[in-house]
Amino acid sequence: GTTCDARTHTPTPPPTRRPTKPPTEFPTLNPTVSASPTDKPTETMPPSNEPTEQIPTRSPTQSPTKRPTYAPMPSLMSSFFCGSSWDDAINNCKKRCPSSDDSECPFDEHCYSLTPCTE
Repeated sequence: GTTCDARTHTPTPPPTRRPTKPPTEFPTLNPTVSASPTDKPTETMPPSNEPTEQIPTRSPTQSPTKRPTYAPMPSLMSSFFCGSSWDDAINNCKKRCPSSDDSECPFDEHCYSLTPCTE
């Protein structure tokens, strides 16, 4: 089996090929420093005001769709359908109302969940 870190519940890394040194009894008084700090910030070039490349768009965006498009719906949301009653909604499966809001339904209909409707 795989062993896990008790704090994070993630798998522990595999053992190293070479043994590592045992920990020291006391902290190091002079740790290794990779770079000395500077007295002031490092100078850099300011950002440009213009794009770096003047390339036109390859093709224009497509025309907007005539109807709204929907992302794939979780199964519960896909079961919401309009009807004048739950029986009407499950027997006729007239119109989806994925937000579960009655305002998506025509006239005086309501949005009902957990219908067996697929379309």
